[in-house]
Amino acid sequence: MFRTVIGDTPLNGGLHYWEIWADPQTENELKIGVTTKRDFNINSAFCDYDHGFGYYGLGQLRHGSNASGSQYGKKFKKEGVLGIFLNMNRGELSFSLNGENMGVAFKSDELTKGPIWPAVSLLHCAGFTLVNTVPIPEIFMR
Repeated sequence: MFRTVIGDTPLNGGLHYWEIWADPQTENELKIGVTTKRDFNINSAFCDYDHGFGYYGLGQLRHGSNASGSQYGKKFKKEGVLGIFLNMNRGELSFSLNGENMGVAFKSDELTKGPIWPAVSLLHCAGFTLVNTVPIPEIFMR
């Protein structure tokens, strides 16, 4: 069963970037992204619902489904740095892996209106380090 961790500070507009550093002891892929609601069952993945927009470490996207999503990017689990870029001016959520831009994952009017919270869903034995003090990389500013 997935369990979700939600950021405590909402994002209300503008450009936002943070990173997830992989934990080498992680046995299962993470679901990483944003949610437009905080009041849901955190004993589930945030992106199983319509209010969640997530990248699943299997190299797939999730939005309103726990079972299916389009292929996207590369796989991410035990090693590497996943960058998350939310452009609320354009309503776009993008990801990078180890400094390589994987492109726009989601474009939605829902992503232009706050509050929006960063979210990560973990399955069984999984971990990560979140770093939110890094400047937005140039790969997202083109």
